[in-house]
Amino acid sequence: MFIQNKKWFSLIEVVIATSIISISVFWIYKLIWENTKIINNSSVYLQSNSLFPIFQECIDNKITNFNLSIWTNTWFYLTSNLNWCQVLNSWTTIDNIAYYLSWTIIDSSEDYNKWFLFISTDQTKTQTWEYLQIKK
Repeated sequence: MFIQNKKWFSLIEVVIATSIISISVFWIYKLIWENTKIINNSSVYLQSNSLFPIFQECIDNKITNFNLSIWTNTWFYLTSNLNWCQVLNSWTTIDNIAYYLSWTIIDSSEDYNKWFLFISTDQTKTQTWEYLQIKK
């Protein structure tokens, strides 16, 4: 009679099952890590998008003369509580994240300025916004 060696078969089953469980646990941790990274980046992205209207308001309040070719590629600074703004070569820090606000005037006349606004951080790509400032 032929006797099967069930110990080896059981050992192979254990090795395969352990490998499958290890790979599954690795992928679950990787998915959790990616999800956490996406959540953190989305909050930074949301914050930078919410700065565009404030950026526009500061432009309206600070820049009142038109035909501004000297203003191209200038930096803009907002305080962390977003209640004061100034034109200078700097950045804005909110929640320990540096937001770089700059602009370029792409078209200008006596009646309007057409702005291209840029906001970038170290965590996200540069976001752009087109803005038309009409003389009041």
